Amino acid sequence: MVRNVERTIGRYLAYAVILSTLLPNLGCSRSLPEAYGVYADTNHGRILLQSHGVQRVGNIFSYFSGLNGPQGPECNSVKDFIVYEKDISPSSLKLVKLTFLKEGQLSGFGATTRVRVNLWVPGNDNFEFDVKPVEEHRDMYIMVPRSPLDRGFYALSIGRFVDNNVYDFVVGRASDFPSYAVAVKNRDNEVRESATTLLAKFNEILNRGNYQHLEDVYRPGGNILSGAELQEFTTGNQTWLNNAGQILKSEVTAVSPIDENNARCTVRTTYQKIGVQEESITVRKIGDRYFVTEIK
Repeated sequence: MVRNVERTIGRYLAYAVILSTLLPNLGCSRSLPEAYGVYADTNHGRILLQSHGVQRVGNIFSYFSGLNGPQGPECNSVKDFIVYEKDISPSSLKLVKLTFLKEGQLSGFGATTRVRVNLWVPGNDNFEFDVKPVEEHRDMYIMVPRSPLDRGFYALSIGRFVDNNVYDFVVGRASDFPSYAVAVKNRDNEVRESATTLLAKFNEILNRGNYQHLEDVYRPGGNILSGAELQEFTTGNQTWLNNAGQILKSEVTAVSPIDENNARCTVRTTYQKIGVQEESITVRKIGDRYFVTEIK
């Protein structure tokens, strides 16, 4: 009886040893895609990347190639890529990090011309990979970056970036890499909201005649009013309000960007005595805050 128990225990121990050697190998086994395509293994799992057309700005002799903005997925990290396509040479696979180009120089016929580009174009980063063919999968390669991909907007191309559709994705948030049209819209909304808030505070200061915090709202030409200039402003404002009446409300009706930090806003202001007046203000971003810098 004792010998039978010992034999049984011995068998179980032998099975345990065998399983302990097999389980790590099973855990390391990797499922592979069955359909052709380009895949990224990310912290969100495996994602099938979609190809998107490259945009061009310029002429047949000289041009810039890029993307309007992200169209592919976003993730926090990328482990590797699986490229499963027919007749693709590993040497033709390239990964670029995109950077936004607002303007650039085009050459042609012995002259250069500066043009607006407003595209996300390949930067100067050079990414190296270990490219591994997959046994029993003739058209499949695994591309492993030799260094982690940091936050950014990326595009994987088969062949030259300028000639092909590319597979784009973002490490981080796609909203941090907007197209030019989206960036302009976001900026207009930011300016409109800031101008509305500034006008509400400005109107309260003017109506009360208490200018203690005027510099928090109004800085003509970017400067703080003081001394004789402040006195002249307060006297002129009081004269105007005596004739026009107190300001009941101000509404920003249009925003026109001047440059990266300045914008002109059309304002519809309602006064107690003279009613609605069309006015204009300029707002400027100084540091991380907006100020009214001009009133017309």
